Amino acid sequence: MVDILNVVLPTFLVILVGFLIAKLSKIDMTAIVDLLFWVGLPALVFTSMLGNKIVLSDAGKVWASSLIIMGGCGVVAWITFRLLRRKHSGVYLPIMLMNTVNIPFPIISMLYGDKGIFAAVLFYIPNVIAIYSIGILILSKKNWKDGLKEMAKVPAIYAAILGLAFNLLNIKTPELILQPLNLIGQIVVPLSLLILGFKLASVKITHLSTTIISSVIRLGVGLLLGFAVVAIFNMTGIMRAVVLFESAMPGAVNTTLLTIKYDNEAELVSSVVFLTTIVSLVMIPLLVWMLS
Repeated sequence: MVDILNVVLPTFLVILVGFLIAKLSKIDMTAIVDLLFWVGLPALVFTSMLGNKIVLSDAGKVWASSLIIMGGCGVVAWITFRLLRRKHSGVYLPIMLMNTVNIPFPIISMLYGDKGIFAAVLFYIPNVIAIYSIGILILSKKNWKDGLKEMAKVPAIYAAILGLAFNLLNIKTPELILQPLNLIGQIVVPLSLLILGFKLASVKITHLSTTIISSVIRLGVGLLLGFAVVAIFNMTGIMRAVVLFESAMPGAVNTTLLTIKYDNEAELVSSVVFLTTIVSLVMIPLLVWMLS
């Protein structure tokens, strides 16, 4: 248990630092978020795609797992809200779209090293595409073109495609380029955690019953679907562990920003992201123990 806490606690302590920064200062994190979005994350995604030889059949299993887990959570939420006769749209986002970067990257990195990050990046790709396509389609309720436009602005997608092409075609990247990109990619983990804590500081829980139901679907149903897909695809080792870990992650922070932009259940979505993140304080050590 001590070893597990040594892996998990540093992650949440850095989140706490970000939370305290937001509460005790007037720092504007916009520039840091932009730095992470435009520079850090694309560098990490690109270099991670080069670190391990991609076997398309294995990558396809991870991508399919990510899509099935997201879609399955969405279907369960839709059925649940229909039975309860509640109409929602925005809250589907944090139920379907889990936090695939801020929390899992540092823990997976400490547990499984470069191979773990590689698997986590594979899982991340369908997630980020879904956020800026299906996510915006749900929020805007009609304007799918906005989703395509937003998706086209995500540099990590291009980094992933480029890294995938370099890997499959065995193109060597000069060390003069690769080493700086590796250094830049190292900023992603600490900055992601600080930003997560900073954003959570402004969240208040509202609509308690719906928040709890949504959180149970995101964490509980997500994990059950994770077990189902690793069994269906006969996944083993690090790939299996990463898929299971990612399946039970809290709602993605980006969903809060999008629901604010499109004025679609922003308070409820923020509540789900906040509650699932708090619950993950307990759930993640159990996951680490189970997967170790």
